[in-house]
Amino acid sequence: MAAVTIKNITKAFGDNVVLKSFNETFKDGEFITLLGPSGCGKTTMLRIIAGFEKPTSGELYIDDRLVSGGKTFVPPEKRSIGMVFQSYAVWPHMNVFDNVAYPLAIRKAPKAEIRASVEKVLGVVHLSQYADRFPNQLSGGQQQRVALARALVAAPKLLLLDEPLSNLDAKLRESMRFEIKEIQRELGITVVYVTHDQTEAMAMSDRIFLINRGVVQQSGTPQEIYNTPANQFVADFLGKVDFFKGEAKDGRIVFPGMGGQSIPYGGPRTGKVEVAIRPENIFFAEDGVLTGTLEAQYYLGDVDDCRVRVGDTLVRVITNGWEYKKLANGRPVTLGVRDIMVFEDDGLLEQMLSIQT
Repeated sequence: MAAVTIKNITKAFGDNVVLKSFNETFKDGEFITLLGPSGCGKTTMLRIIAGFEKPTSGELYIDDRLVSGGKTFVPPEKRSIGMVFQSYAVWPHMNVFDNVAYPLAIRKAPKAEIRASVEKVLGVVHLSQYADRFPNQLSGGQQQRVALARALVAAPKLLLLDEPLSNLDAKLRESMRFEIKEIQRELGITVVYVTHDQTEAMAMSDRIFLINRGVVQQSGTPQEIYNTPANQFVADFLGKVDFFKGEAKDGRIVFPGMGGQSIPYGGPRTGKVEVAIRPENIFFAEDGVLTGTLEAQYYLGDVDDCRVRVGDTLVRVITNGWEYKKLANGRPVTLGVRDIMVFEDDGLLEQMLSIQT
């Protein structure tokens, strides 16, 4: 196991600065996720930790050992790391046992040690019965577990994973999330995981670092980032959310786009605001605070994803799938709101959304 300390790391490719002043310590045994859109710098940070890239400035420590910074650079093979890439990268001409044994074989470890280590790690990833099979006889998920076992067999201090599930189908991706998390708990190993998938980050992480344009926008537990986002980008990127322009005054927020309807507000902001509401936090209620007309429903089995027109604004409501039987398009409804997030209306949201589209 290992801690990772990142001190003021910046990385630039020519004039393009992809990481700006990254400072953090990943604790021993933590599951850390670097999350963000494509091109935000998360994979670059992972490659710096692995030793595949040198930082432009700053220092990187694994435990108390300086591995990157100044004139010091420790190559990847001497950092005691295991790495799993997006592609499975398993040798097609080797069976499962030999694929997993490869890192120990090239070190010329004793055969008895190789066999004991491989058998142990195959048990951890639930592949013991497939030791003699070749990759073309395995499913995608099984091949990814071979790659994971190969990364673990040499007992690294640190496990790095670069979008390892993105090539799997949805159901397999979901099951592999929990398998990787259980393996991490069982071994107590420190993991740094890169993904753009918010669901993966929420399900697996002890802490999430949400990055945009090379800058960490917020770090914290999944619950902290989801429920108390630091800014509109974080609120928009993590989870489903709608933004509504309003004006905070006299203990309420008035929405001009909703025909002047309002909701209670006891927060500190006044004047023009952006109100972020997650659709699971709006619900149908007889004594609700907003009135509108149910315009559309999208039945998804476990949930009913609805659109309600309130004034000139469409409001998204995600409710229990059983509600689908009770609701009818065109019906007047009232809505309750259980939680909101209020930001200063500084015009940045429109800029952010225009960049994303």
